[in-house]
Amino acid sequence: MSKRIALLSLLAAGAFASFAGPASACACCGTWQVTNVASYDVLNMRAGPNVSYAKVGAIPAGSACVIRTGGCVANWCRVSYAEMTGWVNVRYLRYKK
Repeated sequence: MSKRIALLSLLAAGAFASFAGPASACACCGTWQVTNVASYDVLNMRAGPNVSYAKVGAIPAGSACVIRTGGCVANWCRVSYAEMTGWVNVRYLRYKK
């Protein structure tokens, strides 16, 4: 049950970050948005560029203001979102100007 509460808290924090107003980091650098993820699901962030790495966070479906913080390895890019940093598959990101 505690995992479910943690996930709901994370989703609420992500929703707040998405609607709290314009984020200066997004305004200056452009943003990436989560795509190809069901509205009830999340995009898992991993410790490294592969599904074999541990989950280190989650980004709610449709969230914007995902910032690429480094290079990509194969189809995986390092990103930050709401004070979390990890790796996500680029298939689930779309550039949003």
